Amino acid sequence: MPNHASQKAGLNQAILNVGWHQIEVCISYKAHKEGKAVFKVAPHSTSQECAQCGYTHPDNRKTQSKFQCGQCEHADNADQNASMVIKKRAIRLIKDTGTVLSEKGVLMPFSDTGRGGKRQTNKAQSNVSRIQRSIKKEKIAA
Repeated sequence: MPNHASQKAGLNQAILNVGWHQIEVCISYKAHKEGKAVFKVAPHSTSQECAQCGYTHPDNRKTQSKFQCGQCEHADNADQNASMVIKKRAIRLIKDTGTVLSEKGVLMPFSDTGRGGKRQTNKAQSNVSRIQRSIKKEKIAA
């Protein structure tokens, strides 16, 4: 029985040619312009981890599109479950880094000094500087 190795190799090459770094740079730039933060979340085992109980096992992924937890019996579309796992990891990352959350979204100072790095909107500059001052005050008080 053939394993379609040449097809897999072609798919892997096509994925590598997409330019993930360029996509990441564009998303970071656009988020910065809007005064938002971008967090990178490790995608490792997201398709095998249960979004409800956190149990991770290869048998949780029944088929390409179906997910069923072997511990809590949670069943969902595999992509939907993986997206919820990524969301939980991002929230955990935000809490662990001490990022300031506001009613307008996640605000963090943007440290890029490359192309467009200094061209912030006035609103983004004022929000970032206000947050930086509040963080400094908290550090001094502690």
